Amino acid sequence: MEALARGDIKNNRRVLSVSELTAELKDLLEQKFPFVWVEGEVSNTKSSANGHLYFSLKDDGAVLKAVMFRSYRPNLAFKLEDGLHVLCFGRLSLYEPRGEYQLIVQQVEPVGYGAFRLALEQLKKKLAVEGLLDEARKRPLPFWPKAVGLITSLHGAAIHDFLRVGFFRNPKARVIIYPVKVQGDEAPQEIVEALYSLGRFSEVEVIVIARGGGSFEDLLPFNHEGLARAIAASPVPVVSAVGHEIDVTICDLVADARAPTPTAAAELVFPNLNELAYDLGLKFRALHKALKEKLLREEQKLNHLKKQLKDPRQKIYESRERLGLLKRRLDLSFARHLETKRNKLVSLVRQLESLSPLAVLARGYSITRKPSGKVIKEAREVLPGDELDILLHQGKLRVEVKEIFHV
Repeated sequence: MEALARGDIKNNRRVLSVSELTAELKDLLEQKFPFVWVEGEVSNTKSSANGHLYFSLKDDGAVLKAVMFRSYRPNLAFKLEDGLHVLCFGRLSLYEPRGEYQLIVQQVEPVGYGAFRLALEQLKKKLAVEGLLDEARKRPLPFWPKAVGLITSLHGAAIHDFLRVGFFRNPKARVIIYPVKVQGDEAPQEIVEALYSLGRFSEVEVIVIARGGGSFEDLLPFNHEGLARAIAASPVPVVSAVGHEIDVTICDLVADARAPTPTAAAELVFPNLNELAYDLGLKFRALHKALKEKLLREEQKLNHLKKQLKDPRQKIYESRERLGLLKRRLDLSFARHLETKRNKLVSLVRQLESLSPLAVLARGYSITRKPSGKVIKEAREVLPGDELDILLHQGKLRVEVKEIFHV
């Protein structure tokens, strides 16, 4: 029995190749765990060129490699990032070329956070990094648009509220309606197409996207990335009028203006003609009063100037005389200033000449220096046999010291 355990009896041996053993292990693994839910933290996330998503699941005790093939990625409602705590559904398999077992993932759910809400937060961060949420890029709404584009459903209360308030404020308003679905999977693409189509109308100067309130799930079309980019790319300002207060959609954040309801949107884009007429009346009366008072003041000022007005020729003569006087004063002042500066310059030149070493030499003095240029001030600075240079007023002597006399 001991010999058999050591593999010494050739007749009882069962030899498996690496491939055969790996294949049997793969069969056992897949039979034992056909489908399983696994909880862990995501790490080492990497997307391949062919669209497959590779990552690892880990906890305090182990690490499990995982892959989500391209065909299952549409099931992923959010971006898988390192550090997320998730539940993965799939089946275990063994990758034979490397002898590694891995989880083939078909579905992923975030733990403690809804998948759609997580996707929404990730999209907000992405758009913010690109600058699509910046207030600086948002455009002002036109004061009196030629035409307003309205993107909404024909069957909801939103269209009736918007038109009722809009035509009340401006009976002559022009509204171009583009009907779309405002709920469901087809809604985002229809709204994007509506934005593109209305943006091509030269008369449309502002576009309103409107719908009534709803649950978070009902408003998912307004959190679509494609819609956000279409709003940012719109050639005219866009107003988001999704009737809700609790949740703020991506549509609200990217739009140039947000209205809490379609009614409020109508108040934003349509000027109230009655209010405008009243304001214009007040301003007209105030302007008329101001102009009347201004004319009266100007008339009084004109009468005062008439009394003070002189003959223009006399004014020209006086100005010419004054100009001549000023010129003579200027010439005299300049001549005096120039003479003062000349005298000062002569004085400075004389002082400079008196301080010049050359002036001292001219009086019979000399300067004794070594060939290095060092000036000799005392006899003890030289030795017999040293050569010295004696600088005179005119010329220089090279001498040799024969004898030194100390005073």
